[in-house]
Amino acid sequence: MKKILLFICIAFTVYTTTAQNGPRERMKAFKVAYITEKLNLSSKEAQQFWPIYNRHEETLENLKRKERRIIKSLKESNNGPDGLSDAKAGEFLKQYLQVDQQKSKARQKLITDLQEVMPNKKILRLIKAESDFNKRILDRIRERRKMN
Repeated sequence: MKKILLFICIAFTVYTTTAQNGPRERMKAFKVAYITEKLNLSSKEAQQFWPIYNRHEETLENLKRKERRIIKSLKESNNGPDGLSDAKAGEFLKQYLQVDQQKSKARQKLITDLQEVMPNKKILRLIKAESDFNKRILDRIRERRKMN
């Protein structure tokens, strides 16, 4: 009964989110529904899981923005990488690697935090579910491009 109620709540959230927001919000809502389905979380696990996962996603989004700013500033510099001195290119690489390390640390923190609230098998299911979700999204994008 609890699982049915949880599913109805998630379905309602997905429906209202997709009805009111743009593509990015719809994507997030579908991801939430997909992960919830694949992890088969109890209501207690869901209450503990989602705040941890949402904080991680927010951190990751901020790091991705930082990474995009680095790449954008590289493109805007003198003719991209070819217009840079070797020292300046090294600065860009250092910034890029720092963001990459921060993403790795954030992933490690997510796993460590989740181990406190759920079994390791479900964490592995999460990793697989995220990968599968991303593959499905890329497949849909490719299909749409073929149609156009």
